[in-house]
Amino acid sequence: MDSGAAKHTELNIFIRCAIVLFVVASIVLSIHNLMRYNDYRDKIEELEYKKNEYVESIERIEYELGCEFDDEYVIRIAKEKLNLCMPNESVYYNGLD
Repeated sequence: MDSGAAKHTELNIFIRCAIVLFVVASIVLSIHNLMRYNDYRDKIEELEYKKNEYVESIERIEYELGCEFDDEYVIRIAKEKLNLCMPNESVYYNGLD
């Protein structure tokens, strides 16, 4: 009878070790998947922010392309893009740009 009890005890120890290993592996995999999920969520937020910037840029460019090409438009573009100014116009720099 002792050999049957010893085998039963060995089987119980093996099952307990297997269960502990399974629980530890499950916890490790869960933590790994959670970290990957957080990384992907951060990447999604970053990409959505960039997408919104691009959409705003496209809308601005489309608006500028839709404007009439008159003297006022040329003056505005010359001031904004080329940093030009009109004769006798005072220019002040505040250092924020």
